[in-house]
Amino acid sequence: MRFFTKNIVIINRVIILLAFFVVIATIILTAEFLNEQEKVEIRKVGILKELRKEEKKRIRTWADAVSQMASLNIGQSLDPCVLDILKSNNSIPAIWLGANGDLKAHRNLDDKEIKLKKEIQNLEKKSPDSTKIRLLNDSLKILQNQFNAKLQLDTFLQLELDMMRYSIPISIQSAKKDNNGNIILDSFKKPVTETIIDYVHYRDSYVIKEFNNLSNDSKEFANKLQKLPIIILIITISIFLVAYLAFYYSKKFQQNKLWAGIAKETAHQIGTPLSSLMGWVEYLKSKNIDGEVIVEIEKDTGRLQQIADRFSKIGSTSLLKSMEVSPILEKTIDYVKKRASKKIEFKYIFEEKYKDVKVNLSPELFSWVIENVLKNSIDSLQKTGLIQVVFKNHSERYYSIDVIDNGKGIPSYDFKKIFDPGHTSKKRGWGLGLSLCKRIITEYHQGKIFVLKSIAFKNTVIRILIKK
Repeated sequence: MRFFTKNIVIINRVIILLAFFVVIATIILTAEFLNEQEKVEIRKVGILKELRKEEKKRIRTWADAVSQMASLNIGQSLDPCVLDILKSNNSIPAIWLGANGDLKAHRNLDDKEIKLKKEIQNLEKKSPDSTKIRLLNDSLKILQNQFNAKLQLDTFLQLELDMMRYSIPISIQSAKKDNNGNIILDSFKKPVTETIIDYVHYRDSYVIKEFNNLSNDSKEFANKLQKLPIIILIITISIFLVAYLAFYYSKKFQQNKLWAGIAKETAHQIGTPLSSLMGWVEYLKSKNIDGEVIVEIEKDTGRLQQIADRFSKIGSTSLLKSMEVSPILEKTIDYVKKRASKKIEFKYIFEEKYKDVKVNLSPELFSWVIENVLKNSIDSLQKTGLIQVVFKNHSERYYSIDVIDNGKGIPSYDFKKIFDPGHTSKKRGWGLGLSLCKRIITEYHQGKIFVLKSIAFKNTVIRILIKK
């Protein structure tokens, strides 16, 4: 613990540097990853274009095969190659619609059907005569019949057509029929043919669909990864803050113990000879020594007793009690006034309605604060001037006590520094008076003390806020 408290500044700087390096390294690595990810995305787009071109060729070949099959004359047989082409489309969803919009055929529309076919194909490679294959084929037929029944509904068919992104026109050569449905023959007794334009509608295959899904997942992951440096930065800052606060409060705790220990030891060291002095005062009284001398000695011993009491209160708990503020202020001002130059004028200003106001405070420590601030103002005045103490209502939570003087003032850059331990403008000063004041007001009274404003030789105001 001693190592941490002695080297807290160095430790904090090391933690800051480590946090900085972690964040910078994370940002660099993330940037490199995102750069590579962008290159991958460009390659994916190129691959996707090639896949679509290839599928377009395949679906055109399949559409031509459909056209040849539909254009067969009576008695003609279908070329086996064309039949193989018709069977080869196992992945591209397609719908063949007649010129009147009637459904003639479809392929690969049902996801469940495709998955079941793949499962059957895999099983056929392992055991062609399996009972499970027969059961799956039966399930496939039922599934196909159910889907075909759905397609007979115009709304369902329209939904499927809406999902189709592309279409290919195909020419169908068919025999011309009369109004009675009979085939019309020419003079050579051959059927008269006519050309009908049907359409094959299709969309991306399930392979491209899965490729797009993977690509979208990859993009989503990359987008999340972009937030990683921010998350790491927040975590690093949080760790730094926790470490800093741990060190800070550890140091503060040690300082508090040190303050309390020094204060109590000071009170003890003063108290030992003070008890002896008080005994000597009683002895002098019994010897009929000059009364004025004894009175002055009693004042000084009383003053020493007050100082010892003040130091003994530092570090103690349950110090505060409800007391009237105005009498304490008047008594402290009067004490300081008697020991100051006669050329310095003191004024205590307050509204009559606040004369009997009570607040929770420690009278010994509070009067010590006022005394220290007043002495600071006396030093600023350089033997002549005006000091005012103004007590008033500040807000719903606080009463304010302003100590105002027209001395040499405080530079604006020292407004906060004057409350730091060791900071002093006096040649022989220790810089502990105002530091003690801040400690007593902020820590023991939960109030505030600060320099409100300062104009040299006109108006310098130190404000103390005490909780109601």
